[in-house]
Amino acid sequence: MMSFAAETILETTGLPEKARRDIPRVMNRLLGQTFLYQDSETDKDDYYFTHRHRPIFTTLLALAGFTLLHDDYHRIFQVVSDFSYCHQRFKLDESLMIVVLRKLYEEQVEQLSLAADPVVTIGEVREEYRTITGKERDLGVGQYEAILSRLRRLGLIEPLDGRSLDARESEARLRLRGSVKMILPVQTAEEMEAWLRRYRAAEPGNDSADGVE
Repeated sequence: MMSFAAETILETTGLPEKARRDIPRVMNRLLGQTFLYQDSETDKDDYYFTHRHRPIFTTLLALAGFTLLHDDYHRIFQVVSDFSYCHQRFKLDESLMIVVLRKLYEEQVEQLSLAADPVVTIGEVREEYRTITGKERDLGVGQYEAILSRLRRLGLIEPLDGRSLDARESEARLRLRGSVKMILPVQTAEEMEAWLRRYRAAEPGNDSADGVE
């Protein structure tokens, strides 16, 4: 029986030894954090490494059942699982918040003809959440901060002005990253409305949702 070793497979790439050593680490990072940003100081080197050797990463990830995507405009890599085993699961309120951010992103870009990532306030996020859910009841401060903190870890949002995430500060500004478009890749207003109808129709007792991944 033929035996395979990681080093043997990597040797077929023809890359220098250091690059071969870096590939497993960068692949692990891609799988662990989902997004890799060109404009992030902590991501930049690995972003360019992935970009230079994109065919290799694409092939190796495909063997494990993942697809490597790239947003050419925002310069972001994203890894998406081809199977359901590794899909991230979001609670209903978290999924709704992603829809809120996606809607605000489109509105800001369209209204202001922005070339850079749009900026919104926490107050605008809270108001839009109430609007799309059709509920007078707002989330509590602790719930908001837990949801926004998770989305920040994913890289979807970035607090500005040196502030921490405090849902009580309605004027605190958030940068909406291009990854908001990648995690919810709807193309038309009709598709967005379909997402909203889906979540509005969710069972009252259902606190988890699939689909945003």
